[in-house]
Amino acid sequence: MSFRNSLFSKTLNIALTGLALGALALPLSQKAAAEECSQSVETVWLDTYSVEADAQGACGSAEISIAVFNQSGGIEYQASFDQNDLFGFYGVESLSDMQAALLDWVSGYTDVATSAKLPVWPEGAEGPEAGEFPFYAEEGVTREIYERARQEDRPMVCFIQGTESQLCLVKNPTSGALESIGVQTFPG
Repeated sequence: MSFRNSLFSKTLNIALTGLALGALALPLSQKAAAEECSQSVETVWLDTYSVEADAQGACGSAEISIAVFNQSGGIEYQASFDQNDLFGFYGVESLSDMQAALLDWVSGYTDVATSAKLPVWPEGAEGPEAGEFPFYAEEGVTREIYERARQEDRPMVCFIQGTESQLCLVKNPTSGALESIGVQTFPG
């Protein structure tokens, strides 16, 4: 083999190796970029309230939000959460998994009941009976307001709002508005 052919062969090998390494690096860098997870799902709570759950951003770090609307289109409740601060969303890395997580959040994991299900708030106690998974009344909700809601057996929906708790919204019998009554903890 001549010097010229040897030099050409080495140059070709170096170029091909560089292309191969570049080709290997391309899928790795593409894989490092998270999949876009922005999407929205809808459902109905208590036969009256339209609920929209949204994910905005890249899978693994999306912002998750919920909005609950009354029949007139007014917002009854609205909140946003970091994906990793919300039970059921940790490790969601694909568009299809995000859709399933959103649907589970506002449908599968939602507890629809009545306020009679709430734990008793004994007279003289600082809050409702603690039990294994304590219930914490919303700030401003007194024992009188809480116990009246329990006795009136109002429609109630509770949904996950953290890694170890769910927020409970109770329907006001006069205005029809959903009002936060408090947070129920659960094992996380």
